[in-house]
Amino acid sequence: MLSGQLKTTMAPALLAGLTSLLVGCGDTGVLQSRFSSLVDKTAAKQQPAPTVNGDTPQSPALGRMESQVLQDINAIRVRNKLQPLRENPKLAQVARRYSRLMAEQKFFSHYDSNGKSVADRVRSAGVFYLVVGENLALIGGSPRPAPLAVAGWMKSPGHRENILRPVFEETGVGIWQRGRTVYFTQVFLKGF
Repeated sequence: MLSGQLKTTMAPALLAGLTSLLVGCGDTGVLQSRFSSLVDKTAAKQQPAPTVNGDTPQSPALGRMESQVLQDINAIRVRNKLQPLRENPKLAQVARRYSRLMAEQKFFSHYDSNGKSVADRVRSAGVFYLVVGENLALIGGSPRPAPLAVAGWMKSPGHRENILRPVFEETGVGIWQRGRTVYFTQVFLKGF
């Protein structure tokens, strides 16, 4: 599924997606297809950090897949003369929890059933930021879904923009699998 959205404090604007993959557009301005991208430039106010519950990769194989996505994204950034992103374990936990939620509740969107976005999820984790963004992917039936997710993001203008956005300094990748379907979430961040 593809959904791309640019969110700022000034005015929401839809990011261009792969129109050939466009399935529908709801009132929220979110395109539904195979990949998803979101940026929020709202500065988070300081909140106390919640207790970390020890959220870890679903399996060692998915943990390796998360690392591979990060390596691939950083290789792309370096080829484009950008600094590699630093891995942030809290962002990885936010990303992994969201991939798990989408898998368990069988949905694919930047917004959960309570209307919470990546900005809300990052703030709830006690992570402070100036700019935050998110790419999502849903890959089914592939023996190697990670390269497909990264390649799909790079072919989509909104996702590519998040990956190559110079302002981003940190990231977290979270992957969850349900049956043969793999949910990918990558959170990007520029902190204070």
